[in-house]
Amino acid sequence: MTMKKILVPVIILLLVLGWGNIIGGNASKHKKYNEYMAKAKALDEKEIYIDALDQYKNALEFTENKFPVEEAILDDYLNLKKYNDFEKQGSMILENYNYPRDITKKIVDYYIDRKQSANALKVVNAYLERQPKDDDFLELQGKLRGIYTEVYFAGASIDEYYNGFYVFTDDEKKGLMKSDGTEKIKATYDEISPYGKEPNYAAVCGDGAWYYVDKNGYKKLVPDFKVDSLGVFGNKLAPYKTAESYSYIDEYANKATELTYDFAGGFANKRAAVKKDGKWAVIKNDFSQVTDFIYDDVLVDDFGFATSQNVYIAKLDGKYHIFDLDGNMIGSEGFDEAKAFMSDDATAVKVGDKWGFANKKGEIELMTEYKDAKPFANGFAAVYDGKNWGYINKNATVVIDFEFNEAGCFNSSGVASVRKGTWKFIKLVE
Repeated sequence: MTMKKILVPVIILLLVLGWGNIIGGNASKHKKYNEYMAKAKALDEKEIYIDALDQYKNALEFTENKFPVEEAILDDYLNLKKYNDFEKQGSMILENYNYPRDITKKIVDYYIDRKQSANALKVVNAYLERQPKDDDFLELQGKLRGIYTEVYFAGASIDEYYNGFYVFTDDEKKGLMKSDGTEKIKATYDEISPYGKEPNYAAVCGDGAWYYVDKNGYKKLVPDFKVDSLGVFGNKLAPYKTAESYSYIDEYANKATELTYDFAGGFANKRAAVKKDGKWAVIKNDFSQVTDFIYDDVLVDDFGFATSQNVYIAKLDGKYHIFDLDGNMIGSEGFDEAKAFMSDDATAVKVGDKWGFANKKGEIELMTEYKDAKPFANGFAAVYDGKNWGYINKNATVVIDFEFNEAGCFNSSGVASVRKGTWKFIKLVE
């Protein structure tokens, strides 16, 4: 018999024996796995979680499919109130198994139960990066984003936000405050406006005299002529009022034009709203007119700006419409009432007796049954149910309950001024 003929059956025999050992080994491992899992589950039923954990950890060594065992370990960490271990185990499962839905929900619920809304929101956001169309998690995200903390404030009232600051009143005097509740300028003035843009000065009035102060509160600009009020700077121009007329000064507090108006708003994006003889127009910063005096009204924000969001809203032929900076009407929708845009988000509009929200294309995105509404900003809008104010998200889900006497818009930092008996700031979880 040749060597070749001898080797063939030997090789076949070795292969058979090898596969037999593998199959036998796998069977042995599977048996061990089942034994450990059975012991662990029996211990779980008796609520002997600490020993069940050991059995689950033993079972891990005898299986390739580790996910169900990892989940069981996660559950027992929670049963034992081993919160640090639960969080570490949960993070490991989320990262290694790409945020399985049930585990993600379990971990989110854990953080919510422990009042750790910020951590819950982080997990939800990470899940939605992977599953962006999960409606349940989108709704949960909206609700979590509506959870807030309160920021202490001891003054009497807070006005709306502009350029990083709020005007606040304390003991009948006014000052400027950052959104974290720290004062920039103490409440020592009879009147004050937020810092403008180009230049960054704030208009103040003390003892009947108007002038501008810089970021340190030092007097910086004083007009050489008497004024009854000064407005907020924008595009190196600011409105002022003398007697019954309005006009503009430049960045040096000199008169910028001899033109006068019945009202003059602040410049933003080189445009401003002005009123004369009962009609409104939009002008450029060289005082040429974008439009004639054709509008019955042009909406301005609390500090006189109509065009800070690159569009403006004006009343024409009995309806409010949205216009671009060149005076072209955007869309065909007309509204019975409207609020000025506060951001790129939709603003509040009224059609008939219902308030809704329209975007900058002039399209209505949402209609509601609320009695009043304010513009969306940072994804939320304040709405009034006839008794109190609360907040909704863009899906019309109530994310902050109706608990406030007054409610302002959220700024880009997630801060809003509200009144619930007294004024305070609220800050959204991040």
